[in-house]
Amino acid sequence: MTGNIYSLLVGIDSYAPSQGIQLPSLHGCVNDIKAIETYLKYRIAGEWKLIEPKILLNERATRDAIICSFQEYLCQAESGDIALFYYSGHGGQEKAPEEFWHLEPDHLNETLVCYDSRSPGKHDLADKELRYLLVQVAKKNPRVIVILDSCHSGSGTRNIPQGVRLAPEDKRDRPLFSFIFAEDTIFMDHLLSSSKVDKKKTGLDLPKGRHILMAACRDFQYAKEYKGDEGETRGIFSYFFLKSLEQTNGSLSYLDLARNIEALVKGKVQDQVPQLEATNPEDLKESFLGDAIPERTFYFNLSHSINPNDQGWEIDGGVMQGIPKSSSTNETTLLAIFPVGSKPDELMQLSKAIGEAKVIKVLTTKSKIEITKGQENLIQKQGYWAVATSLPLAPLKVYIQGELAEEAGIILAKRALEESNCGNKSLYVKPVENAKEADYNLLVDKGQFWINQDERPVVAPIPKQPGYSEKNAKEAIQALEAIARWRNILNLKSPQSSEIKSNDVEMEINLIGYQGKDEEIKPAQDSDKPLTTASELRLEYKYQDGEWKKPVIQVKLINHSSQQFYANVINLAEDFSVEVPFFDERSSVLLPIQTVEGAGIVAGFDDIILYIPDTFLEQGITEYKDVFKLIISKTDFNASLLEQDGLEPPKRGRRGIEPESSLDRLMDRIQSRNAARSGGKYDDWIAKEIAVTIIKPRDAEQLQPGKGAKLLNGLIEVQRHPSLQAKVTLTTVSQTTRDIGNLIAPPILWDEQGIIESFQFTTSRGSDPGLGAVELFDVNNVTWVTKDAPLILRGHLEKPSKSPA
Repeated sequence: MTGNIYSLLVGIDSYAPSQGIQLPSLHGCVNDIKAIETYLKYRIAGEWKLIEPKILLNERATRDAIICSFQEYLCQAESGDIALFYYSGHGGQEKAPEEFWHLEPDHLNETLVCYDSRSPGKHDLADKELRYLLVQVAKKNPRVIVILDSCHSGSGTRNIPQGVRLAPEDKRDRPLFSFIFAEDTIFMDHLLSSSKVDKKKTGLDLPKGRHILMAACRDFQYAKEYKGDEGETRGIFSYFFLKSLEQTNGSLSYLDLARNIEALVKGKVQDQVPQLEATNPEDLKESFLGDAIPERTFYFNLSHSINPNDQGWEIDGGVMQGIPKSSSTNETTLLAIFPVGSKPDELMQLSKAIGEAKVIKVLTTKSKIEITKGQENLIQKQGYWAVATSLPLAPLKVYIQGELAEEAGIILAKRALEESNCGNKSLYVKPVENAKEADYNLLVDKGQFWINQDERPVVAPIPKQPGYSEKNAKEAIQALEAIARWRNILNLKSPQSSEIKSNDVEMEINLIGYQGKDEEIKPAQDSDKPLTTASELRLEYKYQDGEWKKPVIQVKLINHSSQQFYANVINLAEDFSVEVPFFDERSSVLLPIQTVEGAGIVAGFDDIILYIPDTFLEQGITEYKDVFKLIISKTDFNASLLEQDGLEPPKRGRRGIEPESSLDRLMDRIQSRNAARSGGKYDDWIAKEIAVTIIKPRDAEQLQPGKGAKLLNGLIEVQRHPSLQAKVTLTTVSQTTRDIGNLIAPPILWDEQGIIESFQFTTSRGSDPGLGAVELFDVNNVTWVTKDAPLILRGHLEKPSKSPA
């Protein structure tokens, strides 16, 4: 299939001054749009025609300009074409007219905030208006793709953190006639007669016509900004969206793309789960933009530039082809050089290379290189083929902070960092002078070392009993190095274009039952249904027979291709441990060739129990996320090289010989940071990820007429009520929205949103958002709670100290 690709790209960092609250500026939206524009221009196949993208940045992205671009540009797309709308900027909310209250229980529209949205006489682009515009685009039956890197929160907008894409609520009344569809009686009648039935994952009400939507976060979460490896601020969703496309040849299906993005985002920030929606689930199995993104060749073309101002050797691969910029002065991309016309099996044998090189400068679509071996074998007037044999591993950037009174601990931490590698600087961790550049902060406070991300602790303080010492400082740096190794495994990607397709091998996860203290596995009602059909996999404990049962899963690998592969699944757990637990073979599993009868299937153990460690539960942590990483290779490899205990020096499985394949050497470097080298055998491989959240609801207390209930050892008290009977517990916001989609405030608060104050009953840690909601269930009669007979909650909360607790 071929056709035209129309793309409307909107990015807004700075907003027009308004009479109300000045909208906070963002820093990565314009960069997001420039990056996707570059990707489209350099990666669209020749048989497809990329119509010049319509780009609206900052002051050009007015409400009228966006609407006009939909109507006059995107609406040109016909059957067989692609219409892409990409928005990067603030999401928001506005007061909904009374006519829409039946659609919005909180009486608020979800919106995209235009440059001049909050100016007099102007309004945000409401979800219903976006829906209307997309309906117009869909009339000629193109493929409609919507990508939104903004917040769409239904949880209130007080105290919005910096660096998130959520604007304060627009409290102005908005009349019905101000909507762009006000005079379209058919569409208006449809809205006014609709009832709110379907859950809106993003908070936005989009058309039911055929479309695919990718959004940066769930409706109660923030879309955050992130400084990437190149030092440029981006939306974290947009950053890993493009990284996944660049590093996998654009061949990922929408499902795999969403899973990859979620897993990678999870390793960087908390409480942001990208969302994927489609009116036709089969569309999610297709690759991004279909066959408009061509497969790249297995190798790069190497030539010598004759430009007098830019002489030297270069390859036709840069950022757009998955070549990363160097993360440090010590590491870069290494290449093996072969004669043009070398056979594929010869390119796999690095001993047949006629030279070696390293990348010294990475540009958009090409890279400058330096020949390091075999210069005498190369003729400047001839061309060659080059295969990437090693990629740089990014160090963990850490900012050490503490008050002047903690100088002794700061000195110890810096010394430990300088001497962690046998008296030399750490190979995994790099100190930075600016907190905004850091991946993690090392907070030195009151005799303890705290490893924080987004001002939230990710591990327990070191040491448990306050007291600075060289041993404790060394332990803190070792913990940071374990985190760095974990993140390098999470980011493990094929070093270049791979001939292996994303859909060649499928990882299927099945829930086969629940396990309790008696070790008996009871079949689940949906045990025959694979769980990997959704982009977000959430498994809950189940309360049966007076106890909580843990979910039990089985992992299957299915080879849909006609060639033999080796594979294994690595589990990256919340405590930064790395395990290879799913198969007998801890190295790699041989996947048989697909036969006439069907796919080649290899099933793992049927008793993998997923659980939250007791040490986490004791801290009130009820959500625990693992990442299952599937590695697929054409040759045997040793996945056990990646294993490590949670925040302990790694226990590594070794074959007892020097690794010979490029994939094994990469795994060895992740753990040992040995110098990268050529030689041996080159592996063709790819990697895919799925993030799995394990949830254990807290035990509920019984609330009875005349008798209250105490939670968190009396920290929260639900006072007695004369009539109400219910079970009450503390939970996370994400768990409360699993069924209803949006948090719904009671009517008494609809018109006074500013008085709502959210609570955090426990300190959040890792991917767990912390206990922030009181949930009542098995309620006898909700109407007994009234203004005259309210349900009263009393908290005995202390203000948090500077150090997390």
